Formats: sequence, structure tokens, C-alpha cells
Amino acid sequence: MQKNPSSATDNLAQDWPSRCGQAIGVEGLSGRIRLNVSDTIIGCLKVTPDGSVEILPDGEAEASLIADTPQTLVGLLGGEKHPVVARLQGRILLDGDVGFVIRTFLGLQAGSPWSGLVSRS
Repeated sequence: MQKNPSSATDNLAQDWPSRCGQAIGVEGLSGRIRLNVSDTIIGCLKVTPDGSVEILPDGEAEASLIADTPQTLVGLLGGEKHPVVARLQGRILLDGDVGFVIRTFLGLQAGSPWSGLVSRS
């Protein structure tokens, strides 16, 4: 697998993987989700109980999310795409603690450091 996310995300804001901050909707959740776009490793989304979120380079994770495109992944991170709909459409594959992944991405819909990077669809 590739470890350089830039080629997979050229048409998005270049700083999106380094954004971090508070996401009120994930308060009380804790864990890590490995993020991929197809076969490209993007990193690991770290969620802490105080609602802080950030993308780490990689590491151990309770779950994995593989998105079909960078826009799908950033749309999920920003709360513009619904995780259950994306899963039913075959736009994402989930592995591991699926409940944690769904709760996290639903929580990001309440506010996220990645909001506004892609249009709602």
C-alpha cells in the first residue's frame, strides 16, 4: 500500500490531513480508526473522550475505514456525508468495531475541523 496521501487528494485543501480540533458530537468516544482511500493509507483518526480529533500518520486502531475517493473520506470527516448511506452505497468498507466508526462519523456531523471542504451530497 502507498503511504503518500497527496496524490489521492490533489483536488482538496492541502492541509486537510493536518487539521485537528474539537468535535462536540464525539465527546465521550475514545479510539482510533485507520483511514484509507482505496489502497492509499491516509492515517489514523484519533478520537479522545473530550471531543478532540486528529489524524495521526498511522498506528494501531480498533477499526478501519476504506473510502472509494478522497472526497468521500473528507465528506465523512466533515459531516457532509452520512456514514450509513455511504456504506449502503458501497462508497466505504468498514472493518473492526463498526459501531464505533458509525458513532464517530455521525458525531462529526455536529461539527468538525474538516467541515466545508466538500459540498454536501
